[in-house]
Amino acid sequence: MTGDADLLRGVGAAIAAHRRAVGVTQLSLAEQIGRSVQWVSAVEQGRRHAERLTDLVRIASVIGCTVDDLIGRPLDTLTPRTDPSQDETETAAALRQVIMRSAGPVPVIDPAPDLADVAARVDQAWKVWHESPSAHRAVGAILPALVADAHAARATSSDRVGGARTLAGAYQIARQWLHHVPSGDLAWVVSDRAAHLAREADDPYLIALSAWALSGTYRSAGHQDEATRICLVAADELRARIDPANPRRDLLGAYGMLHLAAAVGAAQSEQDGRAWALHRVAQDTADALGRDYYDPWTKFGSGNVDIHAVAMSAVLGRPDDVVELSARLDLNNVPSVERRSAALISVARGFVRRGEDESAALVLLDAERVSADGVHDSTIVRELLRELIVRDRARARPHVRGLARRGGLLAT
Repeated sequence: MTGDADLLRGVGAAIAAHRRAVGVTQLSLAEQIGRSVQWVSAVEQGRRHAERLTDLVRIASVIGCTVDDLIGRPLDTLTPRTDPSQDETETAAALRQVIMRSAGPVPVIDPAPDLADVAARVDQAWKVWHESPSAHRAVGAILPALVADAHAARATSSDRVGGARTLAGAYQIARQWLHHVPSGDLAWVVSDRAAHLAREADDPYLIALSAWALSGTYRSAGHQDEATRICLVAADELRARIDPANPRRDLLGAYGMLHLAAAVGAAQSEQDGRAWALHRVAQDTADALGRDYYDPWTKFGSGNVDIHAVAMSAVLGRPDDVVELSARLDLNNVPSVERRSAALISVARGFVRRGEDESAALVLLDAERVSADGVHDSTIVRELLRELIVRDRARARPHVRGLARRGGLLAT
C-alpha cells in the first residue's frame, strides 16, 4: 500500500473483515469503543483515519484481533521506542516516593522551608513550564524537591490556608508534568490531592483549577463525557462565587478555561454542536478579559481560545478547518511555548489528514524549534510521525526520520 487511499482502505477493510468474521455489527462496535456508527462506517470505507492508536486498540479488542492485523505490519516496526527517558523515569520514581511518604507524618526538614519562598518557587515552576523550550526536563529536575518542600512548609506554617494553597499549586504543576509521562496512577493521586487541598483552602480559583486538571486525567483515561461533566459542574460552582459587579479576573479566566476543557471533551466525544457552544462561552469570556489577559498558570486568554479551536477541528476530523483557522493564528502573542507548540502540532495533524505530508513535516519542525520537549514527548506527534514514516513517499525525507530519531521513535 503506497498511497494514502490504499493505506486507509487497507486498515478499513481489515476492520470490516474481522468485524464480520466474529458477527459484530457496526452499531455494536461503535457503542463498545465510544464512537458513532458514522465514524465506524467512514473508517471501514477508507474515508476517514482512525487517528488515535487507542481507537485501533479498542477496535482490535472488540473484534478479537491485534493492531498488527489491522495495519498489516508489526506495530513496533513503526515506532520501535516510545519509552520515557531515564531522567523522566527517575523523576517519576522520586516524585512517587515524595507523594507516598507524605501520606504519613511529614519528614522534618531543618531549617523548615519558608512558605512564601516555596509559593514563589511554585509560580516560577509555572513560568518555566510556559517559557522554556525544554520545560519538561527543567520542571522535572525541580519537581520532587518542590513538592517535598511544599509539604514541609505547610506542616510548619501557621498559615493553614496559605499552606494548602501552596501545596495545591505544587500538585497542579506536578499534574501538568505527569501528563507527558506514562504514570497514570500517580496522575490520579496528584489530581485528587490537589482537589482536596483546594477545598481545604476554600480557594475558588484553585477549586476550579483542580477540576480543570482532573478533567485532563479523565480524558487521558478515555472518559471524555465525565471530563466534560466535571468541568461544567465546577464552572457552575465558580459562577456562583463570581461577583458580577466586580468580578475577579483570575476567576473569570478559570471560568473560561473550564469551558475550553469541557469543549475539548465534547469534541473528543464527537458532540460537534455542544463542543462549539462551550467554546463560544470561553471565547466570550476571553473577549471580556481583553486580548492582553493571560492567566499565569493555565494561560487562558484569547490566543489560547483560538488554539483550542484549531485543536478541536483536528479532533473532529475537519482538516480543512484546521488549515483555515491556522492561517488566522497569531502565535507570537501567546506567552507560552507549550501552547504555541501544541497549536503547531494541531496544524500538522490537519495537514496529515489532507495528505500534505511535506507541509505537515515542516510544521512539526517549527513546533520542535518552539518546544523540543513538547514535540518529543507528544503522543499525537508520535502517531503523526508513524503515519508519515510508513507512507512510501515519506521514507525519502531525512528531516522526518531525523525528527523521529530525536524524539526517540527510531533508533539512532
